[in-house]
Order: sequence, then structure tokens, then C-alpha cells
Amino acid sequence: MATTDSPPVGAILPDDLITEILIRLPVKYIFRCQSVSKAWLSLIKNPNFVKSQLRHSIESFNTNQTLIVNTLDEYEESHTSISLLSVDFRRIVARLRFPFSRGEFDYVPDCILVGSANGIVCLSVALSETPPEYKWHCSPFANRETNTYLWNPATRQSKVIPSYSICHDYRREALGFGFDPIDNDFKVVRIVAPPFSAEVYSANRNAWRKLPGPVVLPFDDAFDVCVNGFLCCTGLYGVMAFDLNKEVMNSGLKFPVTTSNARVTEFDASIALLLWRNKNSSNQIDMWKLDDEACLRGGGVEASWTIVFSVDLDLTVDSVHGYLPRGDILLMTDEGVWCLYDTNKKKATIVPVAIDMHQTFKYTESLVSVSGFKQVN
Repeated sequence: MATTDSPPVGAILPDDLITEILIRLPVKYIFRCQSVSKAWLSLIKNPNFVKSQLRHSIESFNTNQTLIVNTLDEYEESHTSISLLSVDFRRIVARLRFPFSRGEFDYVPDCILVGSANGIVCLSVALSETPPEYKWHCSPFANRETNTYLWNPATRQSKVIPSYSICHDYRREALGFGFDPIDNDFKVVRIVAPPFSAEVYSANRNAWRKLPGPVVLPFDDAFDVCVNGFLCCTGLYGVMAFDLNKEVMNSGLKFPVTTSNARVTEFDASIALLLWRNKNSSNQIDMWKLDDEACLRGGGVEASWTIVFSVDLDLTVDSVHGYLPRGDILLMTDEGVWCLYDTNKKKATIVPVAIDMHQTFKYTESLVSVSGFKQVN
């Protein structure tokens, strides 16, 4: 009896429908689909497919909230691990491999998680096992030789970016990472002191550029969040905002109220502030939303803010990390316990892992690549 072969999937389904199906798969399964046929390989390698997958991944964050975090090793206090934390399940769901190949180091190197944007992660890695003699109020990697990586954990590709252009001795260092949506460019910002100096790396240029002064350091020597091409944090004079496209810093955006406890976060695709204060052995947390981004571009425009919510907590807060789209606030109590506080249910849930507040960022899987990427073995 004669038989007929089944037609290939591509002959049954149009490319746009195949795309809509594939972009919903985890990246590791999309990679496997490349071997189905030459047509599927060509489709997945197409820049338009990469953009569609990224857009779907970002839009789906609310239903699959994942943070990339630097966690302290439970057995070795000096060792850290880059992991994925599920907000929904309140636990670590994956321990990630590092952006370098196996055997490249004969020890577990110290790492600083600098930031995450569009599936690309920035990581600073110390090249020496033993840090220099500790000095009071020095940044962890002060005067240590490092490599800075751009890394896609989902595709297991990475590159080492060029060495810093500012190489003088320093005690304090702040690193920030973000995406410039205007020029489609990933950028790293570095501020060191003393003396105060700053530089910015562009993936498109694959080079560092020194920035004109004056500059100031962020509080805690760390940037908080990147929103709409502005890398933000708090500083000596209020909110600091680095325009990744124009490569200029605005350091004097005033807070809506006087406070010493503030962190920049994202709310409804806009910049927002979380403010907290002690009140009769409990804590109050307020969130304010920036009304207009015009003030971020300089020119003397003053910042104006609108209160979004105010909540009272039956626990004492040491620090607040940020706000997540479905209403969770990530915070640490005065006992050093990490919690996710649900502002809708007015309930706190313990996160059973030790994480670094300044090394915790939103993460979305993507197929995005950067020029110079190589496969990590």
C-alpha cells in the first residue's frame, strides 16, 4: 500500500504563526528548534524574530516575575552565586553558570552583578583570589584588577569589554548598566573617587569615553534602576539620573519630601521613589511617581512627584530594594531577613536566601546578542 510523507510544519503554518508560537518558548527550546529545518533556522536568526521574542518576554514579565540576584554561598561566606529568584514562588529557581568558560579560573572568583537589561547581564569579575588589604569605606573591588563581562545567560554567550580608561588609584567605585533605546546600545557607567572621575562604555563603539566633571558618587556606591534610558539612583543632592543617550548626568533632582531613606524604582514604566521611615517601632513606606521625564534631561526643569500609595508595616525595615509590577515590595528587616511585602494583601513573605540589595535586578530571557559575543563552554 502506498504511503505519503507528512508535509513539514512550515508547509502547513505560515511564518507569522510559527513566530507567535516559538517566541512563547523558553530560549533553550528555541535554540533546539533551529535544527528542525533550514527555514526555521533562518526564521530564528532573523533580527525581527529576536525583537519579537524580546518584546513578548518583557510584556510577559508580570506573569513570570524573575529577578537575577547575587546570593551569598551558604558554606563559603566569601563566595557568591548568580541566581534567578522567582517572585511568584519566593525561591531560587536556577543557579547560573558564570560568563567565562570552565577551567578559566582555578578558584571561584569574586563577582559584582552590575545590572540587567533586555536579557543582557553586566558582571564585574575580580582576577585575583585575594583582595588587597582592607581599608575603611572602600568599594569591594577598589584597586583590584577586574574583567567586566556582557553576558546572555540564556544563550550562554559573553564578551569581556575593554579595560577601563581611568586607571588611577581610588577608594570608591560605582558601576551601572543599562540600555539606550534611542541608539539601541548597551552602556556601562563607572564613577570613581578620589579624585572624582567618570567614564561610560558603549557596546556600539566598544570603547570607553571619559566624562567631563563635576560628578558625585551615588549613595552606597551603586545605581538603583534603569528606566527608559535613564540610569538612576540617589545621591548627595537628591535623585541622580544619567542620560544614556546624551551621556550626561543630572545630579540635583529634589525628593518630594525630606528623607534620608530613599530608593529609585520603576512603577508603570516610569521612574518612582520608595521612601521609608520608622514610626513607633513599625515602618511606613511611601511610593511617589515622577510626573514628567523632562527634568531628567537637565535645563533647570524641577522634578514634580505624585504620591501613589502609603503603607504601614508591622515590622521594622532596614532597607527597601524596589517595587514589582504586581504590588510586591522587596525589603530587608532590621534582623537582616529578606521579605516580599504584598501591598494588596498587606502580607510579608520571607525570601529564604541571602541576597545583596544592590545586586538584584529584573531579568527577562532573550536571544539578544552583542557584537563580539562568544559561546561559553
